[in-house]
Amino acid sequence: MDEAEFEELMRIQRMTLRTVTNESETDDKIKLMNIINDLVTDKNKKIQKESILLEAQVEGMAETEIERILGLLKSDRFIREIEDGFIIRI
Repeated sequence: MDEAEFEELMRIQRMTLRTVTNESETDDKIKLMNIINDLVTDKNKKIQKESILLEAQVEGMAETEIERILGLLKSDRFIREIEDGFIIRI
C-alpha cells in the first residue's frame, strides 16, 4: 500500500466515524425524546428535569450524555426549560 492509498483509507475511516457518531447522536436524541413524550401527560405539560435524568439512566445513558443531549434538543428547539428544573416540549 502506497502513501496515497493509505491517505485515502484514512479519509474513508474518518468519514465513516463521523457518520457513525452522527447516527449515534440521533439515536440518543430519539431515545430521550421518547422518554420525554412518555412522561408528558395531558394534565401535566411540564416535566421535572430530574425525572428525565432518572428515566434515561434506567435506559443506560450516563448523566453527562443526558445533559449534552438535552442541550442539543434545546438548541434544536424540540424542548425548552421554562423554569429552573422543568422541561416542556415545543
